[in-house]
Amino acid sequence: MGKAHKLYDVRKITDLRDMVRQSADIYGEYDAFWVKDRETTKQRNISFRQFKNEISYLGSALCDIGLQGGMIAIISENRYEWCLSYLSIVNGTGTAVPLDRELPAGEIHSLLERSDACAILCSGNYLDVLAPIKADLPNLKKIICFDLDQSQGEVLALNKLMEHGKNLVEQGKSLFVDAPIDNEAMNMLIFTSGTTEQSKGVMLSHKNIASDIMAVSSLLYADNNDRFMSILPLHHTYECTAGFLTMVYLGVTICFCEGLRHITRNLQEYKPSIIMSVPLILENVYTKVIKKAKKEKRYGRVKLGLFAAGTLMKLRIDIRRRLFKEVLDNLGGNLRLVISGAAALNPKVVKALRAMGLNIMQGYGLTECSPIVSVNRLDHYNDLSSGLPVAGIEVAIDHPDSEGIGEIKV
Repeated sequence: MGKAHKLYDVRKITDLRDMVRQSADIYGEYDAFWVKDRETTKQRNISFRQFKNEISYLGSALCDIGLQGGMIAIISENRYEWCLSYLSIVNGTGTAVPLDRELPAGEIHSLLERSDACAILCSGNYLDVLAPIKADLPNLKKIICFDLDQSQGEVLALNKLMEHGKNLVEQGKSLFVDAPIDNEAMNMLIFTSGTTEQSKGVMLSHKNIASDIMAVSSLLYADNNDRFMSILPLHHTYECTAGFLTMVYLGVTICFCEGLRHITRNLQEYKPSIIMSVPLILENVYTKVIKKAKKEKRYGRVKLGLFAAGTLMKLRIDIRRRLFKEVLDNLGGNLRLVISGAAALNPKVVKALRAMGLNIMQGYGLTECSPIVSVNRLDHYNDLSSGLPVAGIEVAIDHPDSEGIGEIKV
């Protein structure tokens, strides 16, 4: 019989509205988000209770302008308004259709048409793309912009909708708040390139996402003392489920990286304790450390430090943060957990970064599974593997060859 691995207690949620309400009740005035003003760079803190209220305001406004039951797209950089829009759609308005922020105009047009979207919420960077294609999309009734102070023609300002929604809630209008949620019905349509030339639409439900949130939360410990910096695109289920929704469930504060060029500055500014990454970012961190050490003729000391740290860890003596303080300070000084996915991470890099003080959980998933399928544990890992299946998942290798290689069935 295999070894039993520690699982953390999780609270049961039936859907994402239930999750938001529970987190607001449990974490209340703790910070759910740190949001930097794009013009003044001043930071405002949004509590879990405020986040729940603002979801109700926006959702109520979206329902009131005739969008309830519709397909509603989102396209934007990673920011608070993306998260607010997503939960305002799925928790009582309609079906969310997150779009890749890097798509060319023609593909945006195609996906809006294929999804039959009746509205799209976007940052100001996409108005020039959306304005000329709206006329060719008769079903696209509303464009809602995060960055306008006032509505302009057919483009509605998000802040004005929020004001309208707040008035509706204060008047006791409950079209959104009391909307029934079928947790097995499609509420998210995710377009993913996969292995086909044309993007395919993956249909997900509240039950799919909620079960994955609980499964992931049973494997990693995080609480309201943690801070998560969102780096990867939110339209991917990897970042959306594990990096956004799971963090709200666990009471973790979320802040947003301003772009790949700004990762180092944002790490030092926000000092996160948790990030999600892809191998390329982590391999760049490792490469920079090694290059710097060689340039400064300290490579021998670094190699010795890696060996000593790794050896002492086997004896449960952890001096990694003292040996590699400079490296960790460059990453904000507070980083304790890195979750890596989307591709295999070089085992040599994992071993070295772990010896430097970064605890790395490497996993595997796919959009159709909401997306996490398996993950290495911090106390039980194999750097040549993507880990053990999460709770509620069954995995098999179909027709394995002599080396055990075959198609993964989930």
